[in-house]
Amino acid sequence: MNIRILLFLIISPIFIFGQTPTSIGENSDFSYKTPKEYELGPIKIKGVDHFDHNAILLITGLRQGQKIMIPGDKITNAIKKLWEEEVFSNVEFAVEKEINGVVYLTITLQARPKLSRFKFKGVKKREVDKIREEIDLFSGKTITENLVFTTGNKIKGFFREKGFYNVQVNINRINDTLVNESEIFDITVVKGKKVGIKKIEIEGNHFVPTWKLRLAMKDTKQKALWRVFKRSKFTQVAYDRDKEALLNKFYAIGLRDASIVNDTVFSKDKKNLIVRIKIEEGNKYFFGKIDWIGNTLYRSSYLDTVLGIKNGDTYNKPLLDQRLNMSQDGRDISSLYMDRGYLFFQINAIEAGVKDNYISYQMRIIEGKEARVKRIIIKGNDKTNENVIRREIRTKPGDLFNRNDIIRTQRELAQLGYFNEQAFQVNPMPNPQDGTVDIEYVVEEKSSDQIELSGGYGGQRTSGGAGLIGTLGLTFNNFSIQNFFNKSAWSPLPTGDGQRLSLRAQSTGRYYQGYTFSFTEPWMGGKKPNSFTIWLNHTQLNQSVNSLSKKNPDYQGLSITGIGIGYGRRKKIPDDYFNVNYELSYQYYDVRYVDYFDLFRKEKGFANDISFKYILARNSIDNPIYPKEGSKIAFNAKGTLPYSYMDKSFQSKTELTNKDKFQYLEYYKIKFTGEWFLPLTNDKKLVLMPRIGFGFMGFYNAKKGLTPFERFYLGGNGLSGMQQFGGREIIALRGYDDNSLNSSGGDPIITKYTLELRYPISLNPQATFYLLAFGEAGNTYPTIKSFNPFHVKRAAGIGIRVFLPMFGMLGLDYGFGFDYLDAHSDGYKGESDQSIFNKGYFGKLNFTIGMNLGEL
Repeated sequence: MNIRILLFLIISPIFIFGQTPTSIGENSDFSYKTPKEYELGPIKIKGVDHFDHNAILLITGLRQGQKIMIPGDKITNAIKKLWEEEVFSNVEFAVEKEINGVVYLTITLQARPKLSRFKFKGVKKREVDKIREEIDLFSGKTITENLVFTTGNKIKGFFREKGFYNVQVNINRINDTLVNESEIFDITVVKGKKVGIKKIEIEGNHFVPTWKLRLAMKDTKQKALWRVFKRSKFTQVAYDRDKEALLNKFYAIGLRDASIVNDTVFSKDKKNLIVRIKIEEGNKYFFGKIDWIGNTLYRSSYLDTVLGIKNGDTYNKPLLDQRLNMSQDGRDISSLYMDRGYLFFQINAIEAGVKDNYISYQMRIIEGKEARVKRIIIKGNDKTNENVIRREIRTKPGDLFNRNDIIRTQRELAQLGYFNEQAFQVNPMPNPQDGTVDIEYVVEEKSSDQIELSGGYGGQRTSGGAGLIGTLGLTFNNFSIQNFFNKSAWSPLPTGDGQRLSLRAQSTGRYYQGYTFSFTEPWMGGKKPNSFTIWLNHTQLNQSVNSLSKKNPDYQGLSITGIGIGYGRRKKIPDDYFNVNYELSYQYYDVRYVDYFDLFRKEKGFANDISFKYILARNSIDNPIYPKEGSKIAFNAKGTLPYSYMDKSFQSKTELTNKDKFQYLEYYKIKFTGEWFLPLTNDKKLVLMPRIGFGFMGFYNAKKGLTPFERFYLGGNGLSGMQQFGGREIIALRGYDDNSLNSSGGDPIITKYTLELRYPISLNPQATFYLLAFGEAGNTYPTIKSFNPFHVKRAAGIGIRVFLPMFGMLGLDYGFGFDYLDAHSDGYKGESDQSIFNKGYFGKLNFTIGMNLGEL
C-alpha cells in the first residue's frame, strides 16, 4: 500500500516557518493526539540535486534506523535546522510509506537563488566603490529577504550620512538566464537633494536654556553661518546619541526623572528638516547621606573628601559615576585603590532610599588583595627594538599594579613619536589565582622620519639685495647606529634603537651655504635616560660680487664653524617631568671686510665663542603633535667666561680694536619660556594655549660692551633663511615683516606673549591638521632703560597647521599687525611712513615648512 502523507507536524511551527499547513492523507493513521514511535527507513532528498545530500542529512540530525515519535520534536527540530541554514526557500517533510512500523521519509527542498552580480544606477563610480565596501555583496551569495532589506538600508544610510536624507533605493531582482537559480540585483538610487537641519525646536525645558541643549548635541546641529566645515546633516545614529547627551544636561542639575516624551523629524521643504523634541523635566533631586561599607585601607572621612560630594549637593549621577570610576583627572575612588595595587577592587553604589527628593547611597566596597605585575608583553613593534619600548615603561615586573604608571607609560611612548597614539592599547590580564597581573602593551608603528624641503626669500645676497634660499633637511628619529654596518638592517636605513640623526643644508647658490649635522643617543649606556648629543655646523656667506675666493685680497665674506656636545638627564625632584641639559659649544667666526654687523667694514678679523648652556625644563604635555593638556616650561642660561678680567693687559688698554673686543666673545644670556594647554570642552578638542617668553643678554665688562652675536631679532615667521647664521636668535611675531621690530644689529632684551585657540580637523597620525586663531604681542629693547614689558607690538590672525610624518609641521598664518614701528626698529622708515597703511595693517601671510622656528 502506497501512502503519501505530508507532515507539517504541529500547526504552530508551521506558521513560524512561513509554510501553509497541508492536511494529512485519508489513509493515515497519524494523529497529533496520539503520537506513535516509528523506526526511520531510508530518507530521500528531492529538489536540490546540486547539494550534498549526506550533508543535508547531517544537518537534520536524522538517520536510518533511528527511533522517532511521529508527530514529534525530532522532525520539528530538523525543519528548524534546515531553515536556519538560510539557503532554502521551501522545506517539506513527507512520509512516502509505512511498513511494519518503519517509515520512509522524503524531504523536498527548494533552494534559494544565488546572487550572480549586481549593478547600480543613479550614482557615480567613486560612490559605487565606497558602497561596495559597505554592503558586502558578492557573486554566489545566497539571496534572502533579509539580505535585500539590509542592502537597501545600508545604501540609504550611506547617502544619509552625506546629507541625502530623502534618498530612495529600489532593488529589482532579475532572473539570470545564463546562470541557473541565480538572480541579478539591479539597484537604482535616487539621491534627491541634500537636506540639512533648518531648526532644532526644544519644548518643555525650564531649568536648562535651549542654547545649552543644542550645544550638547555634538553631531546634530541646525544650520548656521559659522558652520563652514561641517554640514548640518541628520543621521539617526548620531541623533540617538545626541538625545542621550541632551538628557545628561538635565541629569547634571538634579533632574534625574527628565525624559523625552516625544520627538519627531519632518521635512519643512525639499532642502530642510525640522527636529522637534519635547522634554518633561520632572522634580529636582539632591544627594542625601553617603555611607561606606567594606573599606579598611582608607577611612570613610577620607573617601568622602576624595568623592567630593556632600549631603545636600544637587544630584548628579554622571558626576557620581565619574568620581567612583576612572575620572580623567585621576580624582576617583577606583584610582585611589588601583594606584596602590588593588587591581581586583570593586565598588557598587546602591541607592539606600529616597526621601523628600534626597537620595541616600551605600558605597559597598570589595577591596580584594594587592596585585603585582608578573609579565610585560609588547606587541606590534615590527621596527622599534623591544628594549627601546621597555625602558620607557613605568610598570615593572614585581611592582605593585599602579594605574597611574600605565597612564604615564602611554604618555612616554607617545612622546617618542614612533607610534600611532590613536591605536595604542593597554590590556591588563589579571591572574586572581596567584594575585598577579600581566600587562600587554599593543603599539602600531608609524613613520617618524622627516624630510624638510623649503624655500624662502631673505638674507643679504649682496650688500644691497636679497636672495632665494632653498633648504633640504633629513631627520631620522628612530635611527640605529649599531646596525650601520649590518647590511640586512638597512630597510631603507638601520632603525629601531631610538637614536636621532639630522642632516640639513641651506643654499642660495654660490653666495650662501649652510650645513649642520647632529646625532643624539637618548639613553647613553642603555640603563638610564641620560642623553648625549654631538653637533657640527658650518656657514659661509659671500658678499663679494666679483670674487668668491678667500685668497683674493678683495674678498668679502663671513664663515662660521662650530662644534658642540650636550648631556641631558631626567630628574626625579621635584617630579620626573623635569629634564636638565648641559651643553658646551665652540664657534669660530672668520670675518673678511663684512658690513653685516656694522663692525668689520674696513678690516678682517676673527672671533671665538666658547660657551656653556644650562637648560632646566619641565614637559608634561600629553601629545607632541596636538597637545590637549599639560605644559612646557623652560629656563635657559648661556654664557662665556669673563676673559677680559683674566687678562691683566686688557685693563690697561685705552683704545680697543675689534680684535681686542671680539677675539674671545663675552656675554651671558638668560631666557624663560612657558606654555600651557587648557582644554575647553569635555572631549578636549578645543584647546586654549597661552605662551609667554622673556630673554635678556648682558655683558661682563663695560669696555667690551655687548657682543654683536647672539642678539634677538623679532618679526615675521621666524624663518628668514640664511639670516639664522651668526648666532642670531630669530623670534617670530606674525603680522609684521621679518626682523622689522628690532634694531638693525639686533637687541639684547625681548618679551613676547601669545594666545592661541586651536581646534583639530583631523587627528589621524598620517595627516594631522588643526585650525587656530591667535593674538600675540612682543617687542625688543636696545637698553635696560627702554625696557617696558607692556610696550609691545600687537597682532592677531588665523592659521592652519598640518603635520605629515615625512615633512613635519607645515604652517600657514595670516596675521594683522596693529601698531606702528619704533624709531629703533629695523623696519622703521621715518614719520612719513607711520600711517595706518604701514606694515601689517592689511595683513601678512606667513608660511613655514619643515621646522618649527622662531618660538619664544
